[in-house]
Amino acid sequence: MHTATPKDLRAAGVQATDKPSLQIDDFSNGWQDWYLLSAGSPHHWEYSTRKINDPKWRGRDDYRLAFEVQAEKPTELVILLTENFFRSYRGKQRQFSAIVKLDGGEEAQTVTLTPDDFVSDSGEQLSSWANVDLLSFRAYHDSGEKLLGSKSWSGSQPQFRQLRWTEPEDRP
Repeated sequence: MHTATPKDLRAAGVQATDKPSLQIDDFSNGWQDWYLLSAGSPHHWEYSTRKINDPKWRGRDDYRLAFEVQAEKPTELVILLTENFFRSYRGKQRQFSAIVKLDGGEEAQTVTLTPDDFVSDSGEQLSSWANVDLLSFRAYHDSGEKLLGSKSWSGSQPQFRQLRWTEPEDRP
């Protein structure tokens, strides 16, 4: 095994070439950077990614999280954010959720969310994107204390496009 320390890389003149991106996923490669749980289930599906933990795709606190989604029928989509997922050294793992009402139909709708749109089971609002490690789209979330969304998803699974951060000047 060969090892190159940061000092070795600096001495060799290595320069980072990758840059941060507002575009998190355009879904042109399907769910390539996601993990899917019960993807074939009409009601219990969950799509999750840790991409927003990577400095390339990490949102600044003044950004909004935006995506396009098309659902066959009117329903609710649950977006779950998890802080400190596999990172207990930063603090306690916490989950925050947002519920989005989907209109249904053939047209995609754009959803735009701020940290304040995400709330924990205890009612605490997410204050920052900084410690969010995991983003999940779900038909429902059952915390044991309350059910968010529905265990009877209406219609086929939603189609997602253009998951991204929007900067303040891009806000509607």
